Amino acid sequence: MKSIVTKIAVFAFAVFAVIVLVSTRFQINEKRAEIEMKQEENDKLRDEKEALENELAEIGDEDHIVDIAKEKLNLRLPEEIIFYNDLYN
Repeated sequence: MKSIVTKIAVFAFAVFAVIVLVSTRFQINEKRAEIEMKQEENDKLRDEKEALENELAEIGDEDHIVDIAKEKLNLRLPEEIIFYNDLYN
């Protein structure tokens, strides 16, 4: 009788251990996927930060000021010649 109880206890412990291992494996895979997603987000934010730093460095540049004046304020330099075409195709 003790032998059967011992075998059942060992079998139950083995089943429990397998369930715990499988569950832990799923959690590890979920955490790895989460880490990978966070790393991709971090890389994206790093690239965005570098782009903003580059843009910030260009702000004092005279060419950048001229480009903004042309694009946003529709201003032109005195030596530029502008042609308008009122004809539509």
